[in-house]
Amino acid sequence: MASVIVLMTVGTVQVTTGPAQAAGVRTSVVNAAKAYLGTPYKLAYGWTCGTARVDCECLNRHAIWDGTKAATGRGLQLNYWLQGQINQGRRTNNPRPGDLIFWDTDPNDGIRYGGDLDHTGVYVGDNRAIDANAYYGYVKYDTITLGGTEPDPIFVDVLTPNGY
Repeated sequence: MASVIVLMTVGTVQVTTGPAQAAGVRTSVVNAAKAYLGTPYKLAYGWTCGTARVDCECLNRHAIWDGTKAATGRGLQLNYWLQGQINQGRRTNNPRPGDLIFWDTDPNDGIRYGGDLDHTGVYVGDNRAIDANAYYGYVKYDTITLGGTEPDPIFVDVLTPNGY
C-alpha cells in the first residue's frame, strides 16, 4: 500500500537569527578555533592563509569562516589584514565567546604593523582567547589581563553586525 503526502503552501516563513541560533554560531566559532590548538605558527602576510600553519589573522579567518559555515551553512569571510578585520564588526565592552580580540602587544616598540594593533585572536570566554602566537610558535590559549602595563585589548563582535 502506497502513501500519498499532499503539501500545501499556506503562507510564508521568515527565518531569523534568534538567541539560540546566535549562541550556536558562537559555540561553533570557538570550536573551530579550538581545532587549531597546537598548529604551528607561520607568518602568512594575510593572503596566503593555509591550514597546516597559521598566523593570528589566518586563525581568525579560519575560525570565523569554519564556525559560521558549520552553524548556518554560510560562512563569514573576514578581511585578510588585522586592521580590516577590526573594522568588520563593532567594538564591545562585554565580550562573548566567538568575538575577536585585538592587542597592541608592545606599545613602545615603535613598530605599528598595519596600525596601532599588532596581534589578534578569538575570545573563548572566562578571560581566555585562542591565538596563533609567534613567540611560542603555535596556536595556544592565552589568558587576558586587563588593567596591566600593556594597553587593554579591544574586543570586536563581527558576528552580530553581519547577521549571525
